[in-house]
Amino acid sequence: MERRDFILKTGTIITATTFLGAFAKGSKAVAQPLATKKNNVPKRPNPADFTQPILKAITIGINAPSPHNIQSWKFKIVNDHSMMVYIDENRLLPATDPTQRQLHMGAGSFIETLAIGVTGIGYQAEIRYFPEGYNSRADFGKKPVAQIDLIRTAQDKNELENYIVPRQTNRKAYSGEKISLIEFETLLHLAGPSHAQIKFIEDAKKYEEYKRLLIKAMEVESYNYDTHDESRIMMRFSEKERAEKRDGLSIPQVGFTGIMVNLAEMTLKGGPEAWHKKKSLQRHMNTFTKAVNSAKGFVTFTTATNEILDWVKTGRDYVRFCLALTKLNLVNNPHTQISQEYAVMQPVMAELNELEGITEPSKIQLIVRIGRASESYYSFRRTLDDFIKK
Repeated sequence: MERRDFILKTGTIITATTFLGAFAKGSKAVAQPLATKKNNVPKRPNPADFTQPILKAITIGINAPSPHNIQSWKFKIVNDHSMMVYIDENRLLPATDPTQRQLHMGAGSFIETLAIGVTGIGYQAEIRYFPEGYNSRADFGKKPVAQIDLIRTAQDKNELENYIVPRQTNRKAYSGEKISLIEFETLLHLAGPSHAQIKFIEDAKKYEEYKRLLIKAMEVESYNYDTHDESRIMMRFSEKERAEKRDGLSIPQVGFTGIMVNLAEMTLKGGPEAWHKKKSLQRHMNTFTKAVNSAKGFVTFTTATNEILDWVKTGRDYVRFCLALTKLNLVNNPHTQISQEYAVMQPVMAELNELEGITEPSKIQLIVRIGRASESYYSFRRTLDDFIKK
């Protein structure tokens, strides 16, 4: 076994120094988005740097989207072809995601990204949910969300596998024509069967109501100190900080470019006082409002119940939909604020439920803004040693 494999067949963990030294060498096989153009720091681990199939699988899976780019995943390696997937209880969003619903959707996103991605290296992923049981918050981070076993296969790779690396969350304002019903139906066909009901908002009056409600929900989150401060904590205010921490949000991700990036970062990095200033909040809301009003379509993901398994499976649905969008050169931004469960958001969520005729136990898990836009900032992912359960 090569030195660059930081987990031995016995389960022993090689030091992070050995691990980092291996993939820092880079590889010509790495797609261009995986490295910054400025200093050639790899933004994401490269599957080609590992020989164990399960490590290759993890490096593919962590390309998945996650709330606030928090990457709340941790893994226990069982053997070369098997692993357990956990929520990382040390990486939570208690203010905006008090139930950890979104983080479990993020776990589902990882699972589906891995399952699609390993078809490109000759494997099929068998998924078993909650292999040790999973009944309450006490299990979060303690018991696995899923067991994944890799099985050799001669089947062709999934057609969406090519779009895992280029997939991005795009928070910019969108341009061009509205998404047509034909385009949406093509997306559904590419994404395949889903657990959640995936609905395209066609009615013109309802379309405008979605804009109003999404903006209202962001106002609630932004003008509530604790929820808005959670975004500050996850914000990375320079490329150096982004390369060091390899997670979180950034000014370039919301569409700022050139000198405007530096100006915004200098203005906001002054701690809570600068972040929560009235002018800062107004600029933030102006940028968000412009983005929402530029939407070329809205899509909802709704489940009949609101159980943990619904959350995980919706995350899997969302990834397939994202990859289908990428295949068609379309982009998306998930708007999660309105479906969050903290108290001050409840009146806005109630308006949405009334608009759509939703009653418990049904739940709108996700609203996605879709459209056309230029390529967005490509975010970092943490290194594999950060994810492995010791």
